[in-house]
Amino acid sequence: MGELIVMPVRDAGAENPVEDGSPVETGIDFSVWKRAPKERTPAYFPTYSAVSKAIQAAMRGWVREWFHAHLEILQRPHTAYPILVYQCTHPFSGKPTNMFTYDIQQTEALNRAFASAANKLGRELKTLDTKNLEWFTREHYFAYRSREVVKYVMKNRRAIYKMLNVETVLMDSILKFAIIDIPKVGIENAVVGLYRSFHTQLRRFSDEFDLSPRAEELLRIATDALMARLSAENVLAMPVPAGDDLLLAA
Repeated sequence: MGELIVMPVRDAGAENPVEDGSPVETGIDFSVWKRAPKERTPAYFPTYSAVSKAIQAAMRGWVREWFHAHLEILQRPHTAYPILVYQCTHPFSGKPTNMFTYDIQQTEALNRAFASAANKLGRELKTLDTKNLEWFTREHYFAYRSREVVKYVMKNRRAIYKMLNVETVLMDSILKFAIIDIPKVGIENAVVGLYRSFHTQLRRFSDEFDLSPRAEELLRIATDALMARLSAENVLAMPVPAGDDLLLAA
């Protein structure tokens, strides 16, 4: 059986989300992170790349969900543009050996992100139910080519840089948790620090909405991605029966 980590309840009025309060079980088996691969091992990049893509995909899904529920933001185009572009960017697949998210200082990677958004944005706009919005707003988006929206965000990058940087800090927190903190301070203390980091960064993600209530859900997604990757590696590592063994198995 794995270890069920106990963390303090969030105090809604407190700045620190995991200080004070009575204990609560998260239900996430964080002990699997003790088996996460270390740096300079063959499994390091593919494993953390899979975790990162799972985190990025979940966040884009939540942002899209929020956007569809708050279409009034379309009446503020310059606020809506970065959110639209972010949710349409393809999750970063990683770059060996230690890049797991879009680096806002890497022009080539960002250009790929913007290109992926431009390819998807037109289709995304067609999924929006804008019938309750005024005519001018509807016409603005459907007449305004998606590539022009992306060009605006490319020239005014502050908001999307903030979103992409949050993803980077989240992955940095995962790496620190698995590689440094668990051996150094023990898994229970390490989990508290990880949860605090996720909560803080998700709260900073956007000025328009707060993703911090989904911190635990995102940690579960990351942990499930790790477990899936470790299971796949175990299957691949199993010896294949040869010759007589195959006959005996039959």
